[in-house]
Parts: sequence; structure tokens; C-alpha cells
Amino acid sequence: MKKIILLLTVILAMSLTINSKTENTTMIPGNAEIVKCPYCGTEKELMTLISGNTFDAEYWSDNKRIAPMLPHVSPVQKCPNCGKYYFEHKNRHGESKNTSFDCGELTFSEWKEAYKQFQAEGVDGDEMTNIQFWVVQSYNDYFYRNSIISVKPSEEDYQLFSEMVVGFIESFDWKPVKHPLLKAELYREANCMKECKEVLESIPYDDLEDFEKSIFNDIKRRMESNDNIVFKLSV
Repeated sequence: MKKIILLLTVILAMSLTINSKTENTTMIPGNAEIVKCPYCGTEKELMTLISGNTFDAEYWSDNKRIAPMLPHVSPVQKCPNCGKYYFEHKNRHGESKNTSFDCGELTFSEWKEAYKQFQAEGVDGDEMTNIQFWVVQSYNDYFYRNSIISVKPSEEDYQLFSEMVVGFIESFDWKPVKHPLLKAELYREANCMKECKEVLESIPYDDLEDFEKSIFNDIKRRMESNDNIVFKLSV
């Protein structure tokens, strides 16, 4: 599995271009993708899209994009029969003649289960790096993005979140990243304000694009007030 492309500002720049090209494109589902559980052989059908759009899309500081008309299939799927977790891209078995709107999205609790399963199975390298990041995003989904009623993370959940952040940062290859704003942001969310400040100080502010400066300033302002909550970006 290739590493996730986690260049926060690059993705935002790309998204601005995509928005101008796709905002008037209708979301049209394609033939469903068939995936097969490698543990018990149970098949299920997942959504594919012929076209979609980024109208009303949201962009968040942990690199999450939420586009109602351009949904994405979860990279890890849960078998509806045996309850085991598996990688979607490794278990594709052709396409169906049907359409499906199932993306197989996992809840935060399910991502925690998936992490424990993959860890016990000895999954490592890029795959584990990716899983750690998906756990981070699902934590923010549950506690800050999708909650109608505010739910305070337990000490256990926040400890796991912090471990996932640090594990991801230490294992991800940041060398190609010119301006590692995401690295600073994740340190902030893990309440590692000293490390966040060090990363921000390493970024040449004058070299940033205007929208990058806006993100930089938002991260810095929240860091200085000891705010460690994910936030929606103004795009």
C-alpha cells in the first residue's frame, strides 16, 4: 500500500482547482465493487462513482475532506458475517451489475478494533502508518465532527489518540514535505505544544502562499491558547 498523501496545503490547493471543475458535475454511481472477506469468504458490494462533485465540501485541519457528493469508500472494511477487518484494495473481486451506496465507513470503536486486530496480525510499515492516521481522523470524527451532543473523550481514548499521532509522525516520511503544517497541527492536537512550536518555527513564513499563511496562523493562535481541538479550515 502506498503511503497516504498527507501534504495538507497541497491537498487544499488541489481541492480549490477540483472545486472549480466539479461543482456542477452530478454525482452518478457506477457498478458496485465486490470485495470478499479473506477470513470467511463473505462478499459485499461497495459504492463506485462515475462522477461526483465537491459542492459544500468541508476541509479540516487533520487533512479530512468531507464531500457529501463525492464520498469515498473506507480503505478498511468490516466483514458483516465474521466481524473481521481487511484492506479493501487487497480484496477486490470484480464488479457487480448493481449499484451500491455502501461505503463501508467504520466508527471510531470499529477503527480501534481494526487497529488491535492488525497489530496482533503483525501489520507494519506503511500499512500501519496509514491505520494510525485513520484512527486519528476517526477520533476527531466521533468527538468533534459528527457529534450532535458534545462527548468528552475518556482518558483511555485520548491516550490512544496521542499514541496514534506520535506513532504516525515518527513513521511518516516528511522529507518531501516542504511546509509540514500537518505535522505541527497533529502535535497541537496531541497536546505536544512544544513540538508544535518547533515545527512552526522551522517553516519559512514568508515563503508560504496566502492560504498556507492562514492555516499557519490558525494553528499558531490555537497553540498559544493551549487549544488542542481539530478545526474546520476556511477555504
